[in-house]
Amino acid sequence: MTNHDLVDNIKFQFSISKQLLDYHLSSLEQTEYMWQPPKGSLYIKEIEGEWYAELPETESYHIGPPSIAWTLWHITYWWEMVFDYSFGDGDLTKDDIKVSNDVSEVKDHIYSLVNRWEEKLLQLTNEEFNSKQFSKFPFNNDVEFHKLASWLNLELMKNASEIGYARFDYATR
Repeated sequence: MTNHDLVDNIKFQFSISKQLLDYHLSSLEQTEYMWQPPKGSLYIKEIEGEWYAELPETESYHIGPPSIAWTLWHITYWWEMVFDYSFGDGDLTKDDIKVSNDVSEVKDHIYSLVNRWEEKLLQLTNEEFNSKQFSKFPFNNDVEFHKLASWLNLELMKNASEIGYARFDYATR
C-alpha cells in the first residue's frame, strides 16, 4: 500500500464514520439527548448550575450503557484532546472540556469538530501521516499519525453506533 493509498483509506473511513454519526445526530431532539436509561448509566450531571461528565474508572458491564448526552461529551473529549495534544499546546485536561445540556449547542460543536478534522486530514502531508510527532494523545508519540487517525475513525464509528443503540432503546422504552 502506498502512502497515498493509506491516506485515502483513512479519509474514506472517516467519511463513513461521519455519515453514521450524522444519521443518528441530525434528527436528535433535546428530550432524547437528555434521556437516561432506567437502570443507570454514564450520564452528564448538573452541580450548582454547571454540567459535568465523569470518565469511568472501569469499562466493565455493570456501569451500564452510556447515555446519548455522555457519549456526545465523550466524542468532544477525545477529539478536543487529540487536537490540543497533536496540534496545540498539549495542556488540555478532562475538566477543560465543556459539558452542555443543550443538544443544539452540542450538535453544532460536534459538526465543527468534524469540519476541523476533515481540514486537518487534507492539510497533512504523507510524511506527517507516517510521523509520530502528532500522536501525543492518547498514544504518547508511540505510533505513527495514520494509526492515531485510524483510531479516531474507529472511536467515532463506535460512539456513533452507541448513539444509535441508545436512540433505539429510547424509541422502544
